[in-house]
Order: sequence, then structure tokens, then C-alpha cells
Amino acid sequence: MADRTAHHVRSWGLWALPAPALAFFLLVDLTALACAAGLLSNRTSFGGATTAVVLCACGVVSVEGARRVERRRRRGGALHKDLQPVWMIAAAIALPPATALVCVVALRLWWRVRASRCIPHRWVFSTAVAMLAAAFAHSTYVMVDGALATAGWSPRQVPILAMVTAAVVFVAVDAVLCAVAIRLLDPASTPAEMFGERAELTVDAVAAGLGCLVAAASMVTPWAGILGVPITLAGQRALLLGQLESEAHTDGKTELTNFPRWRQEVEELLDRARRRDGRFAILLADIDHFKLINDRHGHLAGDQVLREVADRIRAVIRSDDVAGRFGGEEFVIGMPDVDVRHAVGAAHRLRSSISDARLPVRARGDLGDPASDAGANAVPGFATPTGADWVQLTVSVGVAVYPVDGTTLDQLLEFADRGLYAAKTAGRDRVSRGLPPDVLVADPVLPLADSVPPPADSVDGFPAGAGFPTSAGVPGQPDSRANPYSPGRHLRPGRHALPGLPPEPERPADPGRLTASSS
Repeated sequence: MADRTAHHVRSWGLWALPAPALAFFLLVDLTALACAAGLLSNRTSFGGATTAVVLCACGVVSVEGARRVERRRRRGGALHKDLQPVWMIAAAIALPPATALVCVVALRLWWRVRASRCIPHRWVFSTAVAMLAAAFAHSTYVMVDGALATAGWSPRQVPILAMVTAAVVFVAVDAVLCAVAIRLLDPASTPAEMFGERAELTVDAVAAGLGCLVAAASMVTPWAGILGVPITLAGQRALLLGQLESEAHTDGKTELTNFPRWRQEVEELLDRARRRDGRFAILLADIDHFKLINDRHGHLAGDQVLREVADRIRAVIRSDDVAGRFGGEEFVIGMPDVDVRHAVGAAHRLRSSISDARLPVRARGDLGDPASDAGANAVPGFATPTGADWVQLTVSVGVAVYPVDGTTLDQLLEFADRGLYAAKTAGRDRVSRGLPPDVLVADPVLPLADSVPPPADSVDGFPAGAGFPTSAGVPGQPDSRANPYSPGRHLRPGRHALPGLPPEPERPADPGRLTASSS
């Protein structure tokens, strides 16, 4: 049995951590163990058994009552913070130190038993952090209470100030130790990733306040702690509201903003541009030949393509830009404080980024051997190496800028849509505003140089004879080869010829929030 346990410990991911992170994890764990050993060896640090049992029972009821909520919140992928520290803070204040540590460990063990998944070394580290936070909080409470009483403060004020200070110390110790661990695991972490956003800090504040209330009630009578159960359960459900609101405003396949929410945000930004006499750009992008991807590879591969395009959009836009899914395979981006030149440059940067993408996908089994589809039925843009199909992505982009191309959002969207249609007509994988030359000349910020016609041996951006209808000669559609400045003709400088907008640097993946209740 001992050998099996030792082998299990050796298999933990703890030993694969970077050396500084490994040393810090072990230091915190051993410090908590030494602190617990010192307190448990002192018999005078025990007491308050009834209060301890009530607080542990209330904590268990709260954990069980919020299981469905917490399971839903974990699925949301947000930094995880809950109200479990309420009972630990109350124990640290209302109980002797050794009994408080027993309560903390008991609550953490119950959480471990009931957790569906748990990373062992992170659970051990989080438990050690909670133990140290409780020990510091109790010491702070005793010290502040004694100091204020000696200084002659009112007996009504002393306990309140001591409780608040102890709760703040508990939250601060937890936050600082976890932030250091996150920074050691990922040196590029930002303060928001280390300490959490405003929502996570609000949860900490709520837990500290409720912990003080439960501790005060428990000091009056041990059974008064039960009053905190419905409050924490209601608080746990309230934590879900922000995530539900975010889910309601997010497109499920791409995780971009859905169009109703995008429209609301862009209307506000456009109003600000009107008030400040500024510029505002709209980019409308459409994946070329998306129906062929669905027909050949299936809709799951189509969903994979949508996610890839969304990821590349997020990588090239600024933090102030608003990207959303317009519908189907179309994406829309609102860009504040952008003139025509930079909007076209940003559109080319987006197009180039996506045109570099080649995705491995699995061909649909009911369509036969993908390699046998070569020849007359071959789909351009798809290569089929052994064991995989590759999808070569391209997009067409329409551009509209306020106030040059329209003064309302609907006008801008309509103008961008016309540009998108012109880019499709001219050969796809292009950027267009869909304007004749006289209109372009009237706009001094957009140069006309470096317009490049499509290759002579291509039709609509694909090799001649690829099996797709040409735009030239189609009734009602302009022949973009005859006149490079005809309506619908794209402006296509060489890659990155226009400066565009510098992309935001990629941020590393969030290593996960290590809190007193994380796994």
C-alpha cells in the first residue's frame, strides 16, 4: 500500500514544473505542514468543538447546494472563485487556531472527495494556502483585538475592526501566494491574470464580508452560523449571472460576440465617433467557398474552420476593436478611430493572416476515398496528403469607414457588404471598398498606387479550368479584367504594403487561478 501511494505521488505533475515553481510549491506545503504540527501539539489551541462542527456542517451544505452552479461555472472556462472561504474565514476568527485549521482541512477534504476532477499537487497547494491564510488571519484578529482594547477603543468597535482586518489578511495571503505561483508558472502573466479581474476581486470582497458576519453570529451562539447558509447559496447563484450574460452575448461556435450584442456595442462606439468628429471603420469578411468545405468534409470540419478564422481575427485586431460573427461564414469587425487608409491596411493584414492557414481535417467517410476525388471533381484549395485532408482558407473583405461611406451603422454595413460582393466578383481572397476611381480620387487618404490585377492564368483567384464559373462574361456582373478601376474592382497592394494596424501581442494561455478552492 505504501509503495502504491509513493508511486502515485511520484506520478504527479508537480515534478514536471519549472524549478522555481516547484521550489515555491514545496516551500508553501512544508510551511503549512510545520505550522499545523506546531498548533496541533499545543493543547491550549483547541476548543469550540460545537462551533467547529456547525461551521463545517454549514460549509458542507453550501458546497453540496452549489455543486450544480459550480459545475456550470467551471464549464464556462472563467477564472474560478467561489464563496467556500466564507466558512474558513469564520473559523479563523471565531475558533482557536488549531481547531480552525482542522475545519479548513475538513472542508478541503470534503471538496476533494466530491470533486469530479482534481489535480493532486494543486489541491495540496491550495489546501496549504488556505491553512496559512487561516493561521495569519487568526493571529491578526488576536493582535488587533488586543491592541485596540489596550488603546482604549470602544468595546463595540474593537471586535468589528479586528474581524475586518483578519478577513482582509486571509484574502490577501491567499491572493498573494496564488499570484506568485501563477507568475512562476508563467513569467509573462499580467496582474489581471495573477490576481483576477474585477469580478474575481468582488468575489473575494463578498467572501470576506460574509465570513465576518458568520463569525460574529457564531460568537453569539454556535448555531447562528446556520444563518449564513442561505446567504452563501444565493451568493453562489448570483456569481453565475455574469457568466450567463456573457454566454447570451457570445456565439457558441466561434466564441466571438454574437451580432445583436456586437451591434449594441458598435452603436455606442459610433455615437462616440459622431460626438468627437472621429472616424470609425467596419470590416465585413466572408470565408471563400465555405459551402464546399461543408459539402466535402462535413459540418464539423466547417465548424473547425469557423473557429480557426475567429482565432486569427482575435490575433490581428486591437483590444479596442469589436469582432463578431455576422452570420453563417461572415464575420464583422468594428474599429474605432481608424481612417480609410488604415482600415484597408488592417483588412489586408487580416486577409493575409487567414490566407496563410492550412487546416488538417478528416474527410467525411460517406464520400469515399478523398484521394480518389482528384481530377474533374477536385475542389481547388484542397490537398489530400496521406492520412489527412488539408483545407486552404481564404477570405474576402469589404471595408466601410464613417463618415466617408455612411453616417449610420446600417449604411456602413450596406457599404461594406457591397465591397464584399465586389471582392467576391473580382476573384475572392481580396479586399474591396467597391468604389469607382472618381470616388476613390475624392478621398485623399487612400492611395491608388500598387493596384495589382489577378494573375493572367487565373479565374476568380483559382487556376484556369478549376471548375468554377468565372465572373467575366456573367450577365449583370462587371468584368474586373477589362478595367482595373471598374466598380467592384478591389484594391490589392502587395502583402503588408499598407501599414494597417499593428496586431496586439499574443498573450499566453491562462495557467489557471490557484485559489483556496481551486483544484
